[in-house]
Amino acid sequence: MARSERSRTDLLDMIRQLDARCRARAAGLPDETRPPDSWAAVLFKIRSRLFLTPLEQIAEVLELPWEITRVPGTKPWLLGVANNRGTLLPIYDLTTLIEGGQPPNRRRRPESGADRRREVRSRERVLVVRQDELPCGLVVSEAVGMRYVKNTDRVEGPQEDLGPSKAYVESFYLLDGAPVPVIRLIELMGDPVFSAAKV
Repeated sequence: MARSERSRTDLLDMIRQLDARCRARAAGLPDETRPPDSWAAVLFKIRSRLFLTPLEQIAEVLELPWEITRVPGTKPWLLGVANNRGTLLPIYDLTTLIEGGQPPNRRRRPESGADRRREVRSRERVLVVRQDELPCGLVVSEAVGMRYVKNTDRVEGPQEDLGPSKAYVESFYLLDGAPVPVIRLIELMGDPVFSAAKV
């Protein structure tokens, strides 16, 4: 009985120490309050091109799952489905969907635990887009992070170098002195091309 009391006391002390360390480190984090007259966006890359999308359209950002089950008879940009905490998540390759061609070959899960620890994951991420029925995962080359974008930073941007993504870009905003296109992923997913995943 005395030993379990001591164990509980030790555990409570460890939790208090951990809480104190977390609070001390959080004090150095940047202020997350939204600046006035701005909106929150996720900044990501398709190949080397930067894009913004409104944060409210993104449910979460995931690492590319090791196990994606291919769905037979579908277009190459539908990579398959993955288990995301008990929910089937369809995963699309956004670069292939917009630009065409074949998605790159991605490595499968390493066999042994030691190989898994040595495995360096790519920068690719899955943006899980909010939808009414079923969420959907879009693979991007890199999720750079969240940014606050000032409404007054809206500018005209170069349409000619957008390629096939031009149909989904609604505006441009200055970010670090350069115009970055805003892509509405919900509108992209409403495109009949997106829903025609079957061959």
